[in-house]
Amino acid sequence: GFTLIGGIIGFSSTALWLRGVRLGSSHWSLTARFNDAAGLAERSPVTYRGILVGSVRSIAVTPEAVVAELEINQADLRLPLPVTATVGAGSLLGGDAQVALVSDGPPLPRNAPLPRGGDCQPTRQLCNGGTVVGQESPSLSTVTATMQELLAQLQDERVIPNVVASLEQIEA
Repeated sequence: GFTLIGGIIGFSSTALWLRGVRLGSSHWSLTARFNDAAGLAERSPVTYRGILVGSVRSIAVTPEAVVAELEINQADLRLPLPVTATVGAGSLLGGDAQVALVSDGPPLPRNAPLPRGGDCQPTRQLCNGGTVVGQESPSLSTVTATMQELLAQLQDERVIPNVVASLEQIEA
């Protein structure tokens, strides 16, 4: 009887662990809004200064943006505002997409409140349930699209014939 109960408890614990449920863990969440999520998926890693600090819990596509809910596993991670989230490849060779959090604000004092604390100041730091603006990191496709736009502008404005005419005037 005890073996059967132990097996059921072990199976249930493993199933909950695989779904991401952690008893006694202190995590907090935030929302990131992206124009283009560039291959982001659930359980993609979230990093801050190159260190893994969480994962993507869920992704929803809306007509305005791609909304990703991020789960941060470090309860003591204090991020001064402004904070942006950048989606990029895990390595130079491509691979799975990941979210990198970037904080450009002045450092917070050591006694700053925790993100889950009731005294968290949403005007100075990122708090539990906060929202960040997402940015797409440059990739080969975005660079190619930008080059095509520049070439189209050059063609529309007839830059090359104007440069040739200017050079002829200088020679004369």
